[in-house]
Amino acid sequence: MKPKATKKNVIILSMTLTVFVVATAVVLILKMVNGKSGENVESAKDTSAEQVDENDNETEEANSEAEKHNEEVSEEVKQDAKETVVPTAAVPTGGNCSTALGKLMLINANFTVDNTFIANRRNQLVDLATTYGVREANSWNGTPLLDSEAAAQLYEMMRAYSAENQGHSLSTMSCFRSYGTSCGRLCAATGTSDHHTGYTCDLIDTDYGSTLDTDYYNSHPDWQWLKANSYKYGFIDRYPIEWAGSSMSEPLNVDANGTTGYYETWHYRYVGNPAATEIAQGKYNGGRYDSLEHYLKMIGMVKSLNPAGC
Repeated sequence: MKPKATKKNVIILSMTLTVFVVATAVVLILKMVNGKSGENVESAKDTSAEQVDENDNETEEANSEAEKHNEEVSEEVKQDAKETVVPTAAVPTGGNCSTALGKLMLINANFTVDNTFIANRRNQLVDLATTYGVREANSWNGTPLLDSEAAAQLYEMMRAYSAENQGHSLSTMSCFRSYGTSCGRLCAATGTSDHHTGYTCDLIDTDYGSTLDTDYYNSHPDWQWLKANSYKYGFIDRYPIEWAGSSMSEPLNVDANGTTGYYETWHYRYVGNPAATEIAQGKYNGGRYDSLEHYLKMIGMVKSLNPAGC
């Protein structure tokens, strides 16, 4: 005989079923939450990994762009040099292997030129006084002569100096020279002077004195301005102290690494904007001002500095 269901038993059974259903629902919900949580963790990991990869890619792209830019600037320098190289027919005879490089030519104790080169080079230059009204501080130096491209940029640089230094102006104290001088370490003999290039001028603001002496550098705001700004106009400090090699009282030292042998705070040489920028910012010299010799060797425009080789 089947037991008779009582009201009490029905209530107990109903409560049991309710607890069972609730418990089952809780378990299912917990599984769902845990599953979602795991998915979120994995998703977060994936997102993080993707972000890292994306950042790495962006860094690589940035580095690649920087390298590409550096290569483009160096190529720009070389192209700029090629475009302004003195045409073969116009290169004066008696030069050295670098004189065909135009505004990047080297003339120093190793890269020498003869009197024929010097005389012919003089005929290729413009008169700064007549063309631009540039004043030569010492009349005994004669007419200030310079390459036409360099002359135009020198004029713009002089105007910028006067604009930033009201009441002041720059003068030349010798540009092209057809001769050298024999006064020891402080001078360059005929055939070895950077002044023979036709791209160089000694510059000074005579309001601060008229003596070319490196001991007076700190009292010459003009030379300090030139050091900081000349590259914007394609000019460089041709003989920075870092590349002098030794004191001016010691024997001339022009080595295979790029030492110039000189220190002159007034001597400015035109090389064009791309090269001037890289030299002034020390692209190939750890961020420090470079020498023209070292720079040309680093970009492959000359193969050897001592002895001379292109």
